[in-house]
Formats: sequence, C-alpha cells, structure tokens
Amino acid sequence: MTFRSSVRLRLAVMWCVLLALIVALPGGPAFAETAKERILREGKIVIGIHNRTPWGFRDEATGEAKGWHPDLLRAAFAELGVKEIDIRVTEFGALIPGLLAGRFDAVASGLSITPERCRQVAFGTPDLKVHDAAIVLTGNPKQIHGFEDIVSQKIIMGAGRGSVSVRNATVAGVPEGNMLLFPDIEANISALRSGRIDVTVLSSPTVIGLLASGKLKGLESADPFVTTDEQATYAAVAFRSEDGDLRALWDERLLALTKDGTVGKVMARYGFGETEVVPDTVTVEKLCGTAGADK
Repeated sequence: MTFRSSVRLRLAVMWCVLLALIVALPGGPAFAETAKERILREGKIVIGIHNRTPWGFRDEATGEAKGWHPDLLRAAFAELGVKEIDIRVTEFGALIPGLLAGRFDAVASGLSITPERCRQVAFGTPDLKVHDAAIVLTGNPKQIHGFEDIVSQKIIMGAGRGSVSVRNATVAGVPEGNMLLFPDIEANISALRSGRIDVTVLSSPTVIGLLASGKLKGLESADPFVTTDEQATYAAVAFRSEDGDLRALWDERLLALTKDGTVGKVMARYGFGETEVVPDTVTVEKLCGTAGADK
C-alpha cells in the first residue's frame, strides 16, 4: 500500500467514526426523536398542573388524577396506546417555566391563552370559555357584583399571582394598591376569611369547583358577578413551541372527542354548561394575535 493510499484509508476510517458518533449522540440530526414519538413509544405523557379542581387535581381518596384536562387527555391518548398520564403538581406561576425547562410534556391547568403567553408556548385548540367570578362572605355584605363595585368602593381584592383575573381587574380600573396577589387558592380563601381582603376574583370554573367541593363554609359566590364577553378568556393545553407535531396530534384528538360527544360529557361531569362552550369563531390564532400573520 502506498503512502497516499494509506492516508486516504485513515481519513475514510476517521470520517466513518465521526459519522457514527454524530448519529449516536442524543438529538443527532438524522435520528432525533420528537416528544410525540417518545410519548407514543413509551405510552406515557407528563402533564403539569397546579392541583386545582376542576382543572386538574388528585383525588384525595384514590390518588387518581382527575379534572377537566386530565380526563380529556386520558380519553384523547388512550386509543393511541398512551395509558399513563403522569400528573406532576407545581405552583400556577411555575407551569410555563417548568414546561420550558422540560419537566413536563404539556401543562394543562386552566391556562388562559394570551398574546404574552403565546410568545413563550404553543397553545392547543381553545377548549373552555372562562369568565371571572368572585367569592365573598355569605350574604355578600358589600354587594360586590363586578369590577365597577370594587373600584367605586375601593374594595381590597384578592387574586392569583399571574392570573388573567389580575389583568382584567387592572383594565377595569382596579388600582394595583387595592389588589393582594397570592400563590394559590387556599391563600386567597384564607385571606378572605381573615378579613385581609373583601373579595377574591378567580376563574368561573375554579369557583364552580370550589362550590362543588363543599369547602366554602361561610362563603359564597357573588351572584351575579357581571363581566363582558371582551373580558372572557379561553383555556387550552400548552406545549413547547418546538413540539408542533405533539400539539397537532392533541388538536386532532380533541376534535374527534368533540364530535363523538366525549367533550360534552366531561363538561357536564364538572358542572360546565353553555356559557363555557367555545364559539366556533374563536381560534388560537386570533387569541394569540397571529391570525393572518406570515408563518
């Protein structure tokens, strides 16, 4: 073998070794496995929630994950062989950071679609229409029936840190100094009972779940709590932006569950009615502010 032939042989061997290393590396370009492919292969999807009925919670008696989104996710993925819905609990404000950090495959805990959040994550099809609702002391002593009452009476309002209710209150004119923000619902309710706040404003599904739980002794829903359609938000499951194939799969399955009546049955199971149905004209593109934008 000549010297030149020997060099060519060594170079060829080096290229083969280098190519093998590239292919073997996690995330190698030729054989990178997407989140969707991994989930279908393993039969398991990891979902982040903030343990709140009716959005997503663990049944205290059985430990089973239940709620609006867990029930829909279980129904959607079961026929695809994904039998394990691994529910992991975190604070509401940690849902998106946890998703982006890779701790969850999706977050499904009543997260409302907003343009700000759309810049961070990819939302699936909106699945529930959400109005603000309020909890007050029994008898509603200050007669609170909307944000206008909170503003005019200079009432101290509680809400969830990072919630859309805070944004709606701000737009309605509630001063920042008249709002106390809490990390969870329990802290909101405790502050209301102790007199630190006069009302707590939460999403209507959350209030429905609290009323159904029987844990609001001495408290009641402010009925009515008047809001406008412009103040309504829409909840959806959120995915990482790079997991478009997983989001598309979820959207396909959600549409199928809507057509076969499963979505309607799950709505009824958690006390939702016509006021929570998403109109056909509402799309994630419109809510994100990307309708008509170049893709």
